Amino acid sequence: MAKRKLPPNWYDVYPQGCTQGDEEQTFFIALIRNPKWTFRSTAQLAKECNLTKDRIEQLIEKYYKKGMVFQNPANEDQWGYWERNPQLLPKSEDDLVDADHKDRMI
Repeated sequence: MAKRKLPPNWYDVYPQGCTQGDEEQTFFIALIRNPKWTFRSTAQLAKECNLTKDRIEQLIEKYYKKGMVFQNPANEDQWGYWERNPQLLPKSEDDLVDADHKDRMI
């Protein structure tokens, strides 16, 4: 069976050494720091990061497109990082041989 491809880690993709990178680092640390919560609201992230809610939403959109941030299925205003919520990663598609094998077994 084919393994699913994991998204990159935040520390491998954010722009380091600039103001934008500092904001993104703060965003990810706030998103994953507290083990009590796997999802955080945009308002709470904005408060912790000392950024505007609009800027938090821009960062969410940027990393949502990369498959690194997921929306809470139960609350549309909450977001979580992929490592803290691996159950939300898309299931991998079987390669052709595995798919053919499954079809023949049914």
